[in-house]
Amino acid sequence: MKKTIAISILLLGLGVFWGVLLVTNLSTSGLQSIFADDIKLGADKAPVTADNAVQALNNAMIKASEAVLPTVVYIKVDAEVKRNDNESEEGDFGNFFRFFGMPDQQEWKTRGSGSGVIISSNGYIVTNNHVVENAVEDGITVQLFDKKEYKAKLVGRDPLTDLALIKIDATNLPVAHFGDISTVKVGEIAIAVGNPMGLNHTVTQGIVSAVGRGSIARRGGSNIEHYIQTDAAINPGNSGGGLFNVNGSLIGINTAIATETGTFMGYGFAIPVDLMTAVVNDLIDDGKINRGYIGVFIDEVDEVMAKGL
Repeated sequence: MKKTIAISILLLGLGVFWGVLLVTNLSTSGLQSIFADDIKLGADKAPVTADNAVQALNNAMIKASEAVLPTVVYIKVDAEVKRNDNESEEGDFGNFFRFFGMPDQQEWKTRGSGSGVIISSNGYIVTNNHVVENAVEDGITVQLFDKKEYKAKLVGRDPLTDLALIKIDATNLPVAHFGDISTVKVGEIAIAVGNPMGLNHTVTQGIVSAVGRGSIARRGGSNIEHYIQTDAAINPGNSGGGLFNVNGSLIGINTAIATETGTFMGYGFAIPVDLMTAVVNDLIDDGKINRGYIGVFIDEVDEVMAKGL
């Protein structure tokens, strides 16, 4: 009886041992190797080998993108927007509320976002005026590429160029290199970096489609319009981000899009870096822009106008 029990225990132990070996084999080789022939997934090599010139361009794009990403920031804004009832679409209800003494002007709390470019190691950041123009006190937050966050102070705004300057209390920040606007040519590669639709630090690529573009019907009155046009994808949230060349040099600040839907439809517009530099220097100096005006109207002269004159 005891001998039978011992033999049973021995056999049970051997069964467990071989079971462990089987499970181990299954985990490393997979069930498929037992029940079917091995199946190789994927080809042995790429179908084509890129030319050296193509690979060099690809590497240049990678290097430029990696270099400029830390110089672009994500800006979050707590804003307060005031609206008059007579500017709304309330119709008779608006008249009803005014009749009973409700205030004509309403305040709306909103939260927006945009992008900015670091232009000094001690915390100066350029962005668009329309990103921060309605910010409440202490309502501007900057998030760096490394996810660190800072409260930002508004230094100054320039609605006519749609530029604004903010500052954070930080040091040793990565700084964008300013390109030479005189060398920017139609057809050259352009890289747009920003935070479109909440997708932080997004890179898109296209070409410079035009330089000196104006009359794009941006909101406001006597706007200063002399844009770089690009087909690099720019969407809401890209505002204030950078447009760079393949050397990683900043050539413009993304500010507007040509659209009938409110999103990307093919072309975006960037404020050229030389105009941005002039505005920023004035804002650093005294927080405002001082401009002179002359009583003339400037427009392009085409053949018909030339003959008429």
